[in-house]
Amino acid sequence: MKSFISKIIFILFDSAMMALSIFLAYKLRGTFETLSLQNIALKEYLQFYPMYIIPISLFTYEGIYTYRYDFWHESRLILKGIIFSVILIFAYLAMTKLITDYSRLVIGFAFFFMALLIPLSKNISKKLLYHFGLWQKRAKIYGEDSFLTDEIYGNPYLGYVRPKAGEEPSTVFVNSNDNNIVTLKSIISNEIKTRQEVIFIPLMDDYDLTHSHIYNLSNTRTNLIVFQNRLKSKYRVMVKNISDLALSLILLPLLIPLMLFIAYQIKRENPNEKILFKQKRLGKNGKIFSCYKFQTMYDNSDTMLQEYLSLHPEENAYYDTYHKYKNDPRITHVGQFLRRSSLDELPQLFNVFRGDMSFIGPRPYMLREEQKIGDNLDIILTVKPGITGLWQVSGRSDVDFYSRVELDVWYIRNWNLWMDLVILVKTVKTVLFKDGAS
Repeated sequence: MKSFISKIIFILFDSAMMALSIFLAYKLRGTFETLSLQNIALKEYLQFYPMYIIPISLFTYEGIYTYRYDFWHESRLILKGIIFSVILIFAYLAMTKLITDYSRLVIGFAFFFMALLIPLSKNISKKLLYHFGLWQKRAKIYGEDSFLTDEIYGNPYLGYVRPKAGEEPSTVFVNSNDNNIVTLKSIISNEIKTRQEVIFIPLMDDYDLTHSHIYNLSNTRTNLIVFQNRLKSKYRVMVKNISDLALSLILLPLLIPLMLFIAYQIKRENPNEKILFKQKRLGKNGKIFSCYKFQTMYDNSDTMLQEYLSLHPEENAYYDTYHKYKNDPRITHVGQFLRRSSLDELPQLFNVFRGDMSFIGPRPYMLREEQKIGDNLDIILTVKPGITGLWQVSGRSDVDFYSRVELDVWYIRNWNLWMDLVILVKTVKTVLFKDGAS
């Protein structure tokens, strides 16, 4: 019953956001004085029911009101539904000869606002309903993965909670990483008899199956999964390169005043220090390039480090694991702020502009780390390194070196433009509300 009420509330929220989007689009269109007066009143737009029915139908088809997707996956499906809705609405207006009556700007702006407001309203509404208990679903997890367990039980957007004493879960997660094939078959066979929903987490997690095509050979009852390396597509690589260049051209003029202010603060604290720090890094196809950062260390940093390590030898073990020091004595006062906020990496915009780096990509590895990367080196070097990447927004406070490499490899194997957008948004959120990556 609670699930049904939640679905109705979500549909009502979506409808309200669609009406608000139409209202904002109508008012925005009215600000263009050079355009002719609108033929149809606001009331007619608000009562144009295909603007509600088509998107909600497509959302239903995508399972948005049925499955518990996470925010980013659901937002992608919402955007997909809105894009198809735009096409269908304009096709409908053209076929019914109403295209000359309704403003195309109002329709276009309305769907633009929907793409912004509907994901936002879902984020708010799901957390509110979770707080009041309507969006809570009892779930049990087979398998030991603390990071996955914390995400499933700790994400109000998903809405899963641990069963209370004596309660039966309606959903069961089966993690194949901790079980053999016989045990997995037994668990799934037993649980599917009595549970409303069984969610299987496959053993092979190196690939994002949501972007794969799955079909079956009916005669053999065999499922076939088609994997694609999108970074092997010349068209997709060209789009990524163009987006990098365009974004760097947009951001550089806007950020130059901030970069000049940072340069002034560096010189103010240490007049003899260089403003920029250059270090050789591994680039695409093994090409070595100079990676730029703001100077965050004292000039005699090597001597300071040796003296510090002689007093704190435990830092060596920490560096071997994370490739950074827990308390680095070489960092200046300005440098500490720059590193916490990730502003020390702003000069890498010039690396992006030059084509050495991308905004999103694997970490630009140091030359001495080449051997430690091991068998994954060939994969890592197939793409440009990035200013930010998947490991920086992975949600883990400390990611060891080998885990970083695995995350970079996962990014390369499963790359798509939507993933880049998500990482970029998460990076901005991390910089604004948390300590940046070192």
